[in-house]
Amino acid sequence: MNHENYREIRKQKQLSNFLSVKRSVRELDIDISSPSILTPVTLPWSLYAGGCKTLVTLKLSNMTLVDASSLPASFPSLKNLSLVKMKYPSEEFINKLLASCPVLDDLAVEQCSGDGVTVLAVQIPSLKSLSLRKRPDTDDDEAYGFVIDTPSLLSFDIVDHCGELCVVESYMPEIVYVNLDINYRRPWKMLTSLSSVKELELCLTSSKEYPVGIVFHNLVHLTICTCETEWLNLLLCVLKDSPKLQGLRIEQYHNIRTGEQRSCWKEPSSVPGCVLTSLETLEWVKYEGTEEEKEAAAFIFRNARFLKKATISSSSTDPVKKLEMLKGLSFLSRCSSSCHLTFD
Repeated sequence: MNHENYREIRKQKQLSNFLSVKRSVRELDIDISSPSILTPVTLPWSLYAGGCKTLVTLKLSNMTLVDASSLPASFPSLKNLSLVKMKYPSEEFINKLLASCPVLDDLAVEQCSGDGVTVLAVQIPSLKSLSLRKRPDTDDDEAYGFVIDTPSLLSFDIVDHCGELCVVESYMPEIVYVNLDINYRRPWKMLTSLSSVKELELCLTSSKEYPVGIVFHNLVHLTICTCETEWLNLLLCVLKDSPKLQGLRIEQYHNIRTGEQRSCWKEPSSVPGCVLTSLETLEWVKYEGTEEEKEAAAFIFRNARFLKKATISSSSTDPVKKLEMLKGLSFLSRCSSSCHLTFD
Protein backbone atom coordinates (compact mmCIF):
# COMPACT_ATOMS: atom_id res chain seq x y z
CA MET A 1 0.00 0.00 0.00
CA ASN A 2 1.53 3.34 -1.02
CA HIS A 3 1.45 6.44 1.13
CA GLU A 4 -1.31 8.15 -0.89
CA ASN A 5 -3.67 5.18 -0.60
CA TYR A 6 -2.98 4.91 3.14
CA ARG A 7 -3.82 8.60 3.59
CA GLU A 8 -7.02 8.15 1.58
CA ILE A 9 -8.15 5.21 3.71
CA ARG A 10 -7.55 7.32 6.80
CA LYS A 11 -9.65 10.10 5.28
CA GLN A 12 -12.53 7.71 4.71
CA LYS A 13 -12.37 6.44 8.27
CA GLN A 14 -12.25 9.97 9.66
CA LEU A 15 -15.22 10.96 7.48
CA SER A 16 -17.17 7.92 8.63
CA ASN A 17 -16.50 8.73 12.27
CA PHE A 18 -17.43 12.36 11.70
CA LEU A 19 -20.73 11.51 10.07
CA SER A 20 -21.63 8.99 12.76
CA VAL A 21 -21.40 11.81 15.30
CA LYS A 22 -22.63 14.84 13.31
CA ARG A 23 -26.19 13.73 12.72
CA SER A 24 -27.34 17.30 12.07
CA VAL A 25 -24.90 18.09 9.23
CA ARG A 26 -26.56 20.37 6.63
CA GLU A 27 -23.86 20.66 3.94
CA LEU A 28 -21.39 18.06 2.70
CA ASP A 29 -18.82 18.52 -0.08
CA ILE A 30 -16.48 15.60 -0.91
CA ASP A 31 -14.04 15.70 -3.83
CA ILE A 32 -11.50 12.89 -4.30
CA SER A 33 -9.36 13.89 -7.27
CA SER A 34 -5.84 12.62 -6.54
CA PRO A 35 -4.43 10.85 -9.66
CA SER A 36 -2.28 8.56 -7.46
CA ILE A 37 -5.28 6.77 -5.93
CA LEU A 38 -5.40 3.34 -7.57
CA THR A 39 -8.63 1.94 -6.13
CA PRO A 40 -12.10 3.56 -6.35
CA VAL A 41 -13.08 5.62 -3.35
CA THR A 42 -16.47 4.68 -1.91
CA LEU A 43 -18.62 6.69 0.44
CA PRO A 44 -19.12 5.40 3.99
CA TRP A 45 -22.50 3.89 4.75
CA SER A 46 -22.86 6.27 7.69
CA LEU A 47 -23.52 9.11 5.21
CA TYR A 48 -26.87 7.52 4.45
CA ALA A 49 -27.56 6.04 7.88
CA GLY A 50 -26.89 9.28 9.74
CA GLY A 51 -26.91 12.77 8.32
CA CYS A 52 -29.19 12.25 5.32
CA LYS A 53 -32.30 13.57 7.08
CA THR A 54 -30.78 16.99 7.71
CA LEU A 55 -28.66 17.41 4.56
CA VAL A 56 -29.55 20.49 2.53
CA THR A 57 -26.54 20.52 0.18
CA LEU A 58 -24.63 17.48 -1.05
CA LYS A 59 -21.70 17.72 -3.51
CA LEU A 60 -19.83 14.57 -4.54
CA SER A 61 -16.96 14.36 -7.05
CA ASN A 62 -14.64 11.66 -8.38
CA MET A 63 -15.76 8.60 -6.44
CA THR A 64 -17.87 5.46 -6.56
CA LEU A 65 -21.16 5.22 -4.72
CA VAL A 66 -22.01 2.06 -2.80
CA ASP A 67 -24.72 -0.50 -3.51
CA ALA A 68 -28.31 0.72 -3.75
CA SER A 69 -29.36 -1.37 -0.77
CA SER A 70 -27.67 1.20 1.49
CA LEU A 71 -29.80 4.10 0.21
CA PRO A 72 -32.31 5.59 2.65
CA ALA A 73 -35.95 5.94 1.70
CA SER A 74 -35.57 9.71 1.35
CA PHE A 75 -33.35 12.77 1.66
CA PRO A 76 -36.24 14.87 3.00
CA SER A 77 -34.33 18.16 3.34
CA LEU A 78 -31.97 18.02 0.36
CA LYS A 79 -32.24 21.17 -1.82
CA ASN A 80 -28.95 21.14 -3.75
CA LEU A 81 -27.26 18.06 -5.26
CA SER A 82 -24.09 17.97 -7.38
CA LEU A 83 -22.68 14.72 -8.83
CA VAL A 84 -19.46 15.22 -10.81
CA LYS A 85 -17.60 12.35 -12.50
CA MET A 86 -19.22 9.76 -10.26
CA LYS A 87 -19.57 6.02 -10.84
CA TYR A 88 -22.59 4.03 -9.77
CA PRO A 89 -23.26 0.31 -9.29
CA SER A 90 -26.18 0.53 -11.71
CA GLU A 91 -28.47 2.87 -13.60
CA GLU A 92 -31.21 1.97 -11.13
CA PHE A 93 -29.04 3.31 -8.31
CA ILE A 94 -28.72 6.89 -9.60
CA ASN A 95 -32.36 7.05 -10.66
CA LYS A 96 -33.42 5.80 -7.22
CA LEU A 97 -31.14 8.35 -5.58
CA LEU A 98 -32.73 11.22 -7.53
CA ALA A 99 -36.22 9.93 -6.77
CA SER A 100 -35.40 9.98 -3.05
CA CYS A 101 -35.07 13.80 -3.03
CA PRO A 102 -38.67 15.11 -2.81
CA VAL A 103 -37.82 18.81 -2.29
CA LEU A 104 -34.75 19.13 -4.52
CA ASP A 105 -34.31 22.60 -6.10
CA ASP A 106 -30.93 22.44 -7.82
CA LEU A 107 -29.35 19.44 -9.57
CA ALA A 108 -26.01 19.33 -11.43
CA VAL A 109 -24.75 16.09 -12.99
CA GLU A 110 -21.55 15.59 -14.98
CA GLN A 111 -21.29 12.08 -16.34
CA CYS A 112 -18.06 10.26 -17.17
CA SER A 113 -16.97 7.13 -19.01
CA GLY A 114 -17.88 3.90 -17.25
CA ASP A 115 -20.36 5.47 -14.85
CA GLY A 116 -22.88 2.67 -15.37
CA VAL A 117 -25.64 4.96 -16.66
CA THR A 118 -27.26 4.63 -20.10
CA VAL A 119 -30.40 6.72 -19.60
CA LEU A 120 -30.46 9.22 -16.76
CA ALA A 121 -34.03 9.86 -15.59
CA VAL A 122 -34.58 13.21 -13.92
CA GLN A 123 -38.20 13.12 -12.76
CA ILE A 124 -38.42 15.65 -9.93
CA PRO A 125 -41.54 17.86 -9.69
CA SER A 126 -39.89 20.34 -7.28
CA LEU A 127 -36.72 20.96 -9.36
CA LYS A 128 -35.96 24.58 -10.31
CA SER A 129 -32.46 24.37 -11.82
CA LEU A 130 -30.95 21.52 -13.86
CA SER A 131 -27.43 21.26 -15.32
CA LEU A 132 -26.39 18.18 -17.30
CA ARG A 133 -22.94 17.49 -18.73
CA LYS A 134 -21.51 14.54 -20.60
CA ARG A 135 -17.74 14.42 -20.90
CA PRO A 136 -16.42 13.98 -24.48
CA ASP A 137 -14.66 10.74 -23.47
CA THR A 138 -17.94 9.07 -22.46
CA ASP A 139 -18.34 5.77 -24.35
CA ASP A 140 -21.11 5.80 -26.98
CA ASP A 141 -22.72 2.62 -25.66
CA GLU A 142 -22.99 4.20 -22.22
CA ALA A 143 -24.22 7.61 -23.33
CA TYR A 144 -27.68 7.19 -24.80
CA GLY A 145 -29.33 10.20 -23.22
CA PHE A 146 -31.75 11.70 -20.70
CA VAL A 147 -35.40 11.59 -19.72
CA ILE A 148 -36.56 14.86 -18.15
CA ASP A 149 -39.80 15.41 -16.25
CA THR A 150 -39.45 18.66 -14.31
CA PRO A 151 -42.56 20.84 -14.71
CA SER A 152 -41.36 23.50 -12.21
CA LEU A 153 -37.99 24.10 -13.89
CA LEU A 154 -36.71 27.69 -14.23
CA SER A 155 -33.20 27.04 -15.59
CA PHE A 156 -32.05 24.22 -17.89
CA ASP A 157 -28.44 23.86 -19.06
CA ILE A 158 -27.33 20.81 -21.08
CA VAL A 159 -24.00 20.13 -22.82
CA ASP A 160 -23.89 16.75 -24.56
CA HIS A 161 -21.81 16.00 -27.64
CA CYS A 162 -21.82 12.21 -27.31
CA GLY A 163 -25.39 11.23 -26.44
CA GLU A 164 -28.33 10.42 -28.69
CA LEU A 165 -31.36 12.21 -27.30
CA CYS A 166 -33.05 14.06 -24.49
CA VAL A 167 -36.73 13.30 -23.97
CA VAL A 168 -38.62 16.06 -22.19
CA GLU A 169 -41.88 14.63 -20.86
CA SER A 170 -43.51 17.71 -19.34
CA TYR A 171 -44.23 21.27 -20.40
CA MET A 172 -42.28 23.87 -18.41
CA PRO A 173 -44.47 26.97 -18.18
CA GLU A 174 -42.14 28.87 -15.82
CA ILE A 175 -38.85 28.25 -17.66
CA VAL A 176 -36.65 31.35 -17.84
CA TYR A 177 -33.21 30.24 -19.09
CA VAL A 178 -32.24 27.42 -21.45
CA ASN A 179 -28.84 26.50 -22.88
CA LEU A 180 -28.81 23.67 -25.44
CA ASP A 181 -25.28 22.72 -26.53
CA ILE A 182 -25.95 19.35 -28.15
CA ASN A 183 -25.39 17.35 -31.32
CA TYR A 184 -28.57 15.28 -31.33
CA ARG A 185 -30.00 14.37 -34.72
CA ARG A 186 -33.50 15.54 -33.80
CA PRO A 187 -33.30 18.14 -31.03
CA TRP A 188 -36.53 19.89 -31.93
CA LYS A 189 -39.12 17.91 -30.01
CA MET A 190 -37.74 19.11 -26.69
CA LEU A 191 -38.11 22.76 -27.76
CA THR A 192 -41.88 22.43 -27.69
CA SER A 193 -41.73 21.87 -23.93
CA LEU A 194 -39.39 24.86 -23.56
CA SER A 195 -41.32 27.38 -25.66
CA SER A 196 -42.03 29.65 -22.65
CA VAL A 197 -38.31 30.41 -22.25
CA LYS A 198 -37.17 34.04 -21.91
CA GLU A 199 -33.43 33.60 -22.52
CA LEU A 200 -32.25 30.93 -24.99
CA GLU A 201 -28.74 29.82 -26.00
CA LEU A 202 -28.38 27.37 -28.88
CA CYS A 203 -25.50 25.41 -30.36
CA LEU A 204 -27.07 22.70 -32.53
CA THR A 205 -25.61 20.61 -35.33
CA SER A 206 -28.67 20.80 -37.57
CA SER A 207 -31.61 23.01 -38.37
CA LYS A 208 -33.23 20.39 -40.58
CA GLU A 209 -36.75 19.32 -39.64
CA TYR A 210 -37.17 22.51 -37.60
CA PRO A 211 -40.73 22.28 -36.22
CA VAL A 212 -43.51 24.27 -37.84
CA GLY A 213 -45.80 26.10 -35.43
CA ILE A 214 -43.53 26.51 -32.41
CA VAL A 215 -43.58 30.09 -31.11
CA PHE A 216 -41.34 31.52 -28.38
CA HIS A 217 -43.88 34.04 -27.11
CA ASN A 218 -41.74 35.14 -24.13
CA LEU A 219 -38.26 35.01 -25.67
CA VAL A 220 -36.39 38.27 -25.07
CA HIS A 221 -32.71 37.28 -25.42
CA LEU A 222 -31.27 34.81 -27.95
CA THR A 223 -27.71 33.52 -28.37
CA ILE A 224 -26.73 31.50 -31.45
CA CYS A 225 -23.40 29.67 -31.84
CA THR A 226 -21.80 29.88 -35.30
CA CYS A 227 -19.53 26.82 -35.10
CA GLU A 228 -21.94 24.56 -37.01
CA THR A 229 -22.65 24.78 -40.74
CA GLU A 230 -26.41 25.25 -40.27
CA TRP A 231 -26.17 28.25 -37.95
CA LEU A 232 -27.56 30.79 -40.44
CA ASN A 233 -30.70 28.79 -41.15
CA LEU A 234 -31.15 28.11 -37.43
CA LEU A 235 -30.84 31.83 -36.69
CA LEU A 236 -33.50 32.79 -39.22
CA CYS A 237 -35.86 30.03 -38.04
CA VAL A 238 -35.71 31.13 -34.40
CA LEU A 239 -35.96 34.83 -35.27
CA LYS A 240 -39.12 34.08 -37.26
CA ASP A 241 -40.68 32.40 -34.21
CA SER A 242 -39.66 34.98 -31.57
CA PRO A 243 -42.04 37.96 -31.89
CA LYS A 244 -40.79 39.79 -28.76
CA LEU A 245 -37.04 39.35 -29.13
CA GLN A 246 -35.03 42.37 -27.93
CA GLY A 247 -31.45 41.14 -27.70
CA LEU A 248 -29.45 38.97 -30.13
CA ARG A 249 -25.97 37.59 -29.43
CA ILE A 250 -23.99 35.69 -32.08
CA GLU A 251 -20.85 33.89 -30.98
CA GLN A 252 -18.56 31.04 -32.01
CA TYR A 253 -18.35 28.86 -28.88
CA HIS A 254 -16.34 26.00 -30.38
CA ASN A 255 -13.63 25.58 -33.00
CA ILE A 256 -14.78 25.10 -36.57
CA ARG A 257 -13.79 21.69 -37.93
CA THR A 258 -10.97 21.83 -40.48
CA GLY A 259 -12.16 21.58 -44.08
CA GLU A 260 -15.82 22.01 -43.17
CA GLN A 261 -17.82 23.82 -45.84
CA ARG A 262 -19.63 26.80 -44.38
CA SER A 263 -23.21 27.67 -45.24
CA CYS A 264 -23.95 30.48 -47.69
CA TRP A 265 -26.30 33.36 -46.99
CA LYS A 266 -29.73 33.00 -48.56
CA GLU A 267 -31.91 36.09 -48.43
CA PRO A 268 -35.16 35.16 -46.65
CA SER A 269 -38.43 35.74 -48.47
CA SER A 270 -39.66 37.88 -45.56
CA VAL A 271 -38.12 39.74 -42.63
CA PRO A 272 -38.79 38.20 -39.19
CA GLY A 273 -41.23 40.36 -37.24
CA CYS A 274 -38.93 40.82 -34.25
CA VAL A 275 -36.23 42.34 -36.48
CA LEU A 276 -38.75 44.91 -37.70
CA THR A 277 -40.49 45.73 -34.43
CA SER A 278 -38.59 44.78 -31.25
CA LEU A 279 -34.87 44.04 -31.73
CA GLU A 280 -32.84 46.62 -29.81
CA THR A 281 -29.35 45.18 -29.31
CA LEU A 282 -26.96 43.08 -31.38
CA GLU A 283 -23.75 41.60 -29.94
CA TRP A 284 -21.47 39.67 -32.25
CA VAL A 285 -18.49 37.94 -30.62
CA LYS A 286 -15.59 36.54 -32.72
CA TYR A 287 -16.82 38.21 -35.89
CA GLU A 288 -14.39 37.32 -38.69
CA GLY A 289 -15.85 39.23 -41.63
CA THR A 290 -16.60 36.18 -43.78
CA GLU A 291 -19.05 36.64 -46.63
CA GLU A 292 -21.96 34.96 -44.83
CA GLU A 293 -21.28 37.00 -41.69
CA LYS A 294 -21.25 40.26 -43.63
CA GLU A 295 -24.50 39.38 -45.38
CA ALA A 296 -26.18 38.45 -42.09
CA ALA A 297 -25.02 41.67 -40.41
CA ALA A 298 -26.15 43.75 -43.39
CA PHE A 299 -29.59 42.09 -43.32
CA ILE A 300 -30.07 42.97 -39.64
CA PHE A 301 -28.78 46.53 -40.00
CA ARG A 302 -31.00 47.42 -42.94
CA ASN A 303 -34.18 45.97 -41.38
CA ALA A 304 -33.89 46.53 -37.61
CA ARG A 305 -35.85 49.75 -37.20
CA PHE A 306 -35.45 50.00 -33.44
CA LEU A 307 -31.86 48.82 -33.07
CA LYS A 308 -30.15 50.95 -30.44
CA LYS A 309 -26.75 49.33 -30.04
CA ALA A 310 -24.56 46.96 -32.05
CA THR A 311 -21.34 45.67 -30.51
CA ILE A 312 -19.01 43.70 -32.80
CA SER A 313 -15.77 42.11 -31.58
CA SER A 314 -13.17 40.04 -33.41
CA SER A 315 -10.58 37.56 -32.16
CA SER A 316 -8.18 38.60 -34.93
CA THR A 317 -4.86 40.09 -33.80
CA ASP A 318 -4.12 41.52 -37.25
CA PRO A 319 -4.73 45.30 -37.04
CA VAL A 320 -5.05 45.63 -40.83
CA LYS A 321 -7.72 42.92 -41.00
CA LYS A 322 -9.60 44.46 -38.08
CA LEU A 323 -9.54 47.87 -39.76
CA GLU A 324 -10.96 46.38 -42.97
CA MET A 325 -13.74 44.70 -41.01
CA LEU A 326 -14.56 47.96 -39.24
CA LYS A 327 -14.72 49.85 -42.53
CA GLY A 328 -16.99 47.20 -44.02
CA LEU A 329 -19.39 47.38 -41.07
CA SER A 330 -19.37 51.18 -40.96
CA PHE A 331 -20.46 51.43 -44.60
CA LEU A 332 -23.44 49.12 -44.13
CA SER A 333 -26.81 50.83 -44.40
CA ARG A 334 -28.61 51.09 -41.04
CA CYS A 335 -32.38 51.41 -40.84
CA SER A 336 -32.19 52.82 -37.32
CA SER A 337 -30.71 56.30 -37.23
CA SER A 338 -30.14 56.02 -33.45
CA CYS A 339 -28.09 52.79 -33.64
CA HIS A 340 -24.67 53.11 -32.00
CA LEU A 341 -22.04 50.81 -33.54
CA THR A 342 -19.05 49.72 -31.42
CA PHE A 343 -16.22 47.61 -32.82
CA ASP A 344 -13.55 45.96 -30.65
